[in-house]
Amino acid sequence: MNIYPRILKFLKINFLFLWLSLISLYVIQIGVMLSDPSSGTGDWGNDVWVNGLQFVVNETTSAGINVIILMLILWILTIISNRIPVTIILATVMTSISTIAEYQLINTREEAITEASLHEITALGDLIGMLDIKLIVASVVVLFFTCVLLIIVYRKSKWIAFQSIRWRAVLFVLSIICILPFFSINSDRYEKTFNKLGDEPIVWNSLFDAVSNGGILAVLNSRTTDAMVEPKSYSEQAIQKLVTKYSKLSLTINQTRQNTNFKNQTVIYTLSESLTKPSYVPGLTISDDPLPNIDNIMDNTSSGHMVSSGYGGGTAGIEYSTLTGFNITSYKPTVTMPYSQLTGSINKKTTIANQFDNKIVIHPFVGSFYNRRAVYNSMGMNYFYTTDSTQTVKYQNKIGGGAFISDESAYKNVLSKISKKNNSQFIQLLTMQNHTPWTFEGRDYNMIEPTNSNADENTIESYLQGLHYTDEATQTFLDKLNELSRPITLVWYGDHWPGIFNFVNTTTDALSAHSTPYFIWQNDAAKKANGTVNVSANYADPSDFTAMMMKMNGMKVDAYWALKTEMLEKVPTINNYTRDDKGKLTFLDQQGNKIDEKSLTKDQQEIVNDFKLVQYDITTGKSYLLKTNFFQKVK
Repeated sequence: MNIYPRILKFLKINFLFLWLSLISLYVIQIGVMLSDPSSGTGDWGNDVWVNGLQFVVNETTSAGINVIILMLILWILTIISNRIPVTIILATVMTSISTIAEYQLINTREEAITEASLHEITALGDLIGMLDIKLIVASVVVLFFTCVLLIIVYRKSKWIAFQSIRWRAVLFVLSIICILPFFSINSDRYEKTFNKLGDEPIVWNSLFDAVSNGGILAVLNSRTTDAMVEPKSYSEQAIQKLVTKYSKLSLTINQTRQNTNFKNQTVIYTLSESLTKPSYVPGLTISDDPLPNIDNIMDNTSSGHMVSSGYGGGTAGIEYSTLTGFNITSYKPTVTMPYSQLTGSINKKTTIANQFDNKIVIHPFVGSFYNRRAVYNSMGMNYFYTTDSTQTVKYQNKIGGGAFISDESAYKNVLSKISKKNNSQFIQLLTMQNHTPWTFEGRDYNMIEPTNSNADENTIESYLQGLHYTDEATQTFLDKLNELSRPITLVWYGDHWPGIFNFVNTTTDALSAHSTPYFIWQNDAAKKANGTVNVSANYADPSDFTAMMMKMNGMKVDAYWALKTEMLEKVPTINNYTRDDKGKLTFLDQQGNKIDEKSLTKDQQEIVNDFKLVQYDITTGKSYLLKTNFFQKVK
C-alpha cells in the first residue's frame, strides 16, 4: 500500500481548509467591526475591510488560534459527511449566520456573541420575531436553496474524502481530542498556554474581545468555568461565624422596626424595559420632556439613578440582582446571563419571593427567553403569566403603532392579579412596550441636538414617544393603586439604555450610559400601615432594592437581608458596569466618583468580604448556608 498519495491528499485538504478558515475568519470579523470599524482597533483606522484584513494577516497571533479552531470544525464536518462540497456549503452558511448574528447583536447591544448568548437559541422562534421581515424572508429562501443544494451535492458528488472507515474513525477521534482544550480555554489548566499563544481575553467587554481576539475565540473566552473567585477566607467555619454575626445583627435591626411581615400587603417590582431619562443622555436636546409624571413621582418619593450592568441589553441579569440581592459584578466577567449560566444555584430561599405567601410574575410577551420558566420554578413563583402560558395575560393591547403590548395593558394585568385575600403577595412585572424595534407613529417629541451625527433621528423620536406612553400609564397605575385599601409598595426601575444613542461615547460617559431612573413608592394604605422612611440614593445598585424597600416599610429582616442592609447603609454603591476577573469590585460615591475596593475602610472591606462569602457559597461553593437559618421567612 502506497501511503504517499494519502499524505498528499491529506495535505491538499488541509491547504483547502486553511484558505476556507482564513476567509471565514475575515468575513466574521467584518461582522464584528461593521457597526464601528474603529472600536477597539487602536490606530487601524475606519476602513472595516482593511481592519478585517489586518486582523487576519498580521495584527495578532490570536488569529491563528481562530483559524485552527475553524480548521478542526471543517475536519469534523468532513469526517461526518464524507463529502468536501458539503463541508464547503455548510461552512459558507455557518459563516454567514455568524457574521449576521455578530452584526445584529453588536449593533443592538454593543455586545459580541458569547456562550451566554447561545443559550438564547432555545427561544429562536421568538428571536426571529424581532428581526426585520426582509431579513427573515431572505434567510428562509437561502436556507431552502441551501438544503436543496446539500441534498444534490451529497448524492451526486464524487469528491469523497475517505475510502477507509478505519482512517475516518481515527481522524474523528483525533479531531475531537484536539478541539476539546479550546472549550476550556480560560480554565486554570489551559489559560497560561493560550495566553502564550496569543489569546489575551477581554471577557469584561465581549465586543473588544471579539475585535482583539476574533469572534470565534471570544465565544470560547466567555465560557463559564467557576462563576466566582473563591474568597481566601472561605470555609465552613467562616460561614458559621458569618451566620452567627448577621443573626445577631438582624436582632439589633429588628428592635427598631415595627413590622414583622407583609401579611395583607402586596409588593410589586416593575422592570420598565429599555427606559432611561432623556436628561441622562449627554448631548441630547429634545423639544419637550416625555416623562413629566415620572419626574414628579421621583421628586416625591425615594428615588435616584440605578447603576445598570447592561447597555442595550442584559435585562435578565439586572432582574436577577433585584430578586436575589446578588451582584453580577461579583461574578467573573464570563457570567453575563445568570438565569442560564447559574440555574442550578438559584434557590427560593435566597430571593425576596421567599418572604411572601403568593408569588407571581407577569410578562406581556412569550416566556421562553433567559430560561425564565425553569428559574421561576426554582424561585418558588406560583405562576408565570405570559402570552404563551396556560393562563395568558388578559390585557394585550398595543398603543400608537408599537410592536409590543403596551405598558397600559401590562399595568392592567397587575391590577387584575392583586390579591384580596389575607396573605402576603409579591408580583413582578416585566414590561415590553419600549423594547426594540421602536415603531411608534407619533412624533410629539423632537430631537434638536445632536444635528451632525449618525444618530437615527426617526428611531430616537419614536423611542421618546414610547416614553410618553409609559409616563401616562405609570401615573394612571399609581392613581389606581392609591385607591386600594390594601397596602401596596412599588419598586420601579428602568433596566438599561436602549442601544440607539450612538453619539454617546460609552467609555468616557460610562456612568451616564449605565444610569436609569428608579423609585420606591408606597400607596397611602402602605404608609398608614407601615410608616415610611426615605431611602433615596443618588446612585443605587439594583441588588440593594429589597433592603431599601424593607427599610422604607420598617420590615424586620432575616440574617441575609441584615447583611444587605449593612451593605446599603455602610458601603458605597457597587459599580455595576466594571468587571474584574480577579474578583475585585469597584464602587461609586453619591457624586458618581469611582472608589477601588482597596480604598474602602477596614470595616467596609469586612462587610464586602462577608457579602462575597455568601454569594460564593450559594453560587459556586458548597452551599453551607442552605443548611442554616441564614435565609428564612421572617414570622
